[in-house]
Amino acid sequence: MTRIEATSRRRRPIAVASIAIGAAAILAIFLAAPRSAAADRETAPSPRATEYLPRISDLMIETIQPRHERLWRAWQDGSWDFAAYELGNLKGAFNRLGHAHPTQGNISLPDMITSVTEQPFNELGTAIQSKDGAAFAKAYTDLTDACNSCHQALNHGVVEIRVPNRTSTSDLGGTSAPRN
Repeated sequence: MTRIEATSRRRRPIAVASIAIGAAAILAIFLAAPRSAAADRETAPSPRATEYLPRISDLMIETIQPRHERLWRAWQDGSWDFAAYELGNLKGAFNRLGHAHPTQGNISLPDMITSVTEQPFNELGTAIQSKDGAAFAKAYTDLTDACNSCHQALNHGVVEIRVPNRTSTSDLGGTSAPRN
């Protein structure tokens, strides 16, 4: 065996190992790529998902109305801490509504929300802090009336919010005109 043949025989396993390592690396990259893409699909919203914007009525029914009612129920149960918590949630829900829908018709929704809720919210906060049930009842009624004034101004007067009672399952009512 010549010297060249001997050298070639020693290099052959190295070349085979190099090719095998390279192939394994390429295979690993191709196998990892679909998993990575799947993970990206799970964490990043699709373009269609980011296009969805709930309507005002969706936000009212799903976020604002339940918080309005839970605020009242917390007061009824004497749970002032929970009432404070729900008041904060209600304020936040109104802020998100105004951010999501800056105008309704030609009306600035954030400005309208602030103008009708600021005083009742402040009065509710004070009543909760001082644990004053009578002041809470008045401020809650004022807030409820403010909600209804917005509905009237936006031509949705058929949607009437009322102060819940212990037997009701909802604070939402509908004003009904007599049927002909």
